[in-house]
Amino acid sequence: MVEITVVRHGQSESNRTGLWQGQGDSPLSAEGRIQAEALAYRLENRRYDLVVASDLQRAADTARIAGFDPEIDPAWRELNIGTWEGRSREDVAAEDPDALAAVRKGLDVKLGGGESLFEFDQRVIEAFDKLAARLDAESRVLVVAHGGVIASLARHVLGRPPGFRPGLGPLENTSLTHIRIYDAGPMLISYNDATHLGPVNRWTQERHDEGDTLLTLIRHGQTDANVADLWQGISEGDLTVDGRAQVEALAGWYPGLDSLYASPLRRAQDTAAALAAAFGVDVGRHDGVIEMNLGEWENRTTAEIQADWSQLWDEIFERGEDLPRGTSGESLASAATRMEAALQELAHRHAGARVGVVSHGGAIRSYVLNLLDVGHAGRDRLAFVDNTAVTHVLIGEDSATIADYNVAPHLE
Repeated sequence: MVEITVVRHGQSESNRTGLWQGQGDSPLSAEGRIQAEALAYRLENRRYDLVVASDLQRAADTARIAGFDPEIDPAWRELNIGTWEGRSREDVAAEDPDALAAVRKGLDVKLGGGESLFEFDQRVIEAFDKLAARLDAESRVLVVAHGGVIASLARHVLGRPPGFRPGLGPLENTSLTHIRIYDAGPMLISYNDATHLGPVNRWTQERHDEGDTLLTLIRHGQTDANVADLWQGISEGDLTVDGRAQVEALAGWYPGLDSLYASPLRRAQDTAAALAAAFGVDVGRHDGVIEMNLGEWENRTTAEIQADWSQLWDEIFERGEDLPRGTSGESLASAATRMEAALQELAHRHAGARVGVVSHGGAIRSYVLNLLDVGHAGRDRLAFVDNTAVTHVLIGEDSATIADYNVAPHLE
């Protein structure tokens, strides 16, 4: 298994002034250097077999300030936006509205006469594949690049077509996105983790300040079934000693919530009760955020399920049919639909607030897969969230956006 961590550069002068930035070589701002120093602190105990950076100074300087001597590779440059470089979004919209509208529709047009998103995605995929081909098994690599590059990689890993714009929020400066490469292909482990700058990133906070509801999705703490690698589903189970310590660490890191809800299962209720005591809120029960029902597969190991339900296993996981698990359980799509309805209801009930929801690994992942239009077919492209990891979702009047996914600095 190869692990690649891709980092967006610190804030540049163009970022600071709100100008569009492609392959122009804007330097880091003063704040960008502070962000890179915070990144250095975050990564100081991590070791990488290789560190690579784009040749644009904002990326290379971020890597150096973070304490690394990067290999410089121009293949990891940002999107070439041609004549749009260094201009404001308002100016481009006024002077080139048709081209900008075509880009937003995902059409194959060159941005400002530079690259199209299709060309850009192909370049980034080629850089990713060449890097992966160089690596030995168990290699750990750090790549310092750009927001567009990381968004392109997320599209690729999630199996979305070039130019597709899934429901993922913009990348924060110096955020970390983790990708693992298995024999079966790449998997997105976490997305847009900038928690060394604060629990909630700047864009998310701005959207929340403007009125969007901020959902904090939290997986419960570790259980005995998690340790034994059992498919737990809606079966009850208690938190382990480590699980309670995880919850305590989360309560010490996270800044608080306006309201808090939890699945009816004991592991979620116990996690929520500890958080509620720390945050000074009550816990509401919501049956809609319960774990995926696994039917007869509950409390069985993977090996047992594969042996005793070999035909059903093959239909679901080899042929890609999204059938009820264990014959009497839920499909991924049905769990996702249930979760979406529950979360939308909570978001409207507490419009504009910070709402915490303690749920489960399968339920949260099914919701995110559905929101990103990946679904059951792409289930192996997105990791389960870790115990007590946080995923932020912004709910607006007509949109839902994954601001970050599977972040857990309190466990590092």
